[in-house]
Amino acid sequence: MSKYLILIIVLMGGLGYWYYTDSQKRIKILTENNAKLEVANKTNQETINTLQADSKKFSELNSTLQKQLQESEAYGDELRGKLRKHNLTALSEKKPALVEGKINDATKKVFEEIEKETGFVQRSVIK
Repeated sequence: MSKYLILIIVLMGGLGYWYYTDSQKRIKILTENNAKLEVANKTNQETINTLQADSKKFSELNSTLQKQLQESEAYGDELRGKLRKHNLTALSEKKPALVEGKINDATKKVFEEIEKETGFVQRSVIK
């Protein structure tokens, strides 16, 4: 009977040891996984915050661009009104040099404004 008791105690000890080591391995794996999840969660939260800030910034920029577009459309309407008021064909037949100079100057000014607004940098041409 004592042999069986010793055998049961040894088996219980071995089973207890196996349970303990297995539990420690699982705890270690779960702790590592938890750390990885915390890092992933932090990264996700930072990404969400960045996206929200970008969304707000883009909304503000969009409003600004919409306002500029309305101003540009109003200016375009004003220019169309001026062109309708003047008969450029008749004027250019009477004074072609004057009209050509004014059109060239105005075109140059418009292109310079476009280049300024778009950040165009004049590059020197190699001859």
